[in-house]
Amino acid sequence: MSQPTVADAFFHRPALAKALAEQALDTSLGVSGGLFLAAPRRTGKSTFVRQDLLPELRSRDVDVIYVDLWIDKSKDPAIHIANAVRAELSKDDGPISKLAKMMGVTKLTIGAMGSGLNFDLSQLGLHADSTLTDALQALSRNGKRKLVIVIDEAQHALTTDQGMAALFSLKAARDSLNTDDGLHGMTLIATGSNRDKLATLVNGREQAFYGADMIDFPQLDAEYVKWVIAKAKLNLDGSRALDVFSRLGFRPESFLRALSATRRQVVIKPGTDADALLLQQAQDSLRSARVDFLNTITSLPPLQAALLRELALDASIPPGQTRIGVFSAAMRARLQQRLRTEVAGGGEDIAVEAPSIQNAMDSLREKNFLWRSQRGAYWIEDEQFLEWLIA
Repeated sequence: MSQPTVADAFFHRPALAKALAEQALDTSLGVSGGLFLAAPRRTGKSTFVRQDLLPELRSRDVDVIYVDLWIDKSKDPAIHIANAVRAELSKDDGPISKLAKMMGVTKLTIGAMGSGLNFDLSQLGLHADSTLTDALQALSRNGKRKLVIVIDEAQHALTTDQGMAALFSLKAARDSLNTDDGLHGMTLIATGSNRDKLATLVNGREQAFYGADMIDFPQLDAEYVKWVIAKAKLNLDGSRALDVFSRLGFRPESFLRALSATRRQVVIKPGTDADALLLQQAQDSLRSARVDFLNTITSLPPLQAALLRELALDASIPPGQTRIGVFSAAMRARLQQRLRTEVAGGGEDIAVEAPSIQNAMDSLREKNFLWRSQRGAYWIEDEQFLEWLIA
């Protein structure tokens, strides 16, 4: 009997990978501005990118650079992008790579230069003030193939000036590689765990990838549920299990935990209704997570808790409608009203002015409740908490 491989541990979606790769590489209607995929966090997006999309792209006649901006949020996003390009340069088979290996190049210095990102690549055969565009042009010339850059959690680049500069450098490189003689083209594929955040990269005229295609990444479906039920060796009704998966927000980790708990109980008590038990495990898990989260919110200083709830309300505003500013008179009035009704004594001693609001926002960012772009836009960090904050 054959032994299970690493690949067996993942649910693969080859048809989806093929379709997305073809769309990203399709230039029949002109040069693609890029492909942006949005999906809530922990719904299998990054696993799909690494296990299915990257192998599909690499099976084609293209060079692929993958960057995960979420792997270490303590580092500037620009550093992740630069290091990925440096790594690709070092393994290229052309004269740049040979010179780099001969001289033992390991260091890459990054700093903003105008609107671009500066590299110290003099030891790689590029001049000392080379930009990211220069480095990618070198890859294109040496590789003689189209370049595809895949950035996971791309919206994180908006949190720093360097990250934003890196995006504009990528745009400049894309424009050059797609139009200059002797170069072989470039496209960008980006993912994000919040559709509104990701949309800022493609909807704002001031953004580097304005006008790029953005689609909702297809959630895992009945085929995934069928696959994982078979692995769990549980006699479950597929449609009822899919309903449980839906209740859990189509999040594989939560579903697997519920399945594991169900299997333990079935082993201990043979004859137990596995379908009913799976539903109960999911409901208990959701209830516990909600209670823990709300207890955390209750323990926050009153202004911070009020801000989170008001920002959650704004996040539910339909697309196309304008949100009020965080520091506007209207928001201050809403905060004061909430504090009057939710804080003992009416919250009369709590300052609701721009400095106190800013301090509260900064604290919420440090606690990973809020995400802020470098241009000052704020969002709830994790979309799954919105419903609990509004209730």
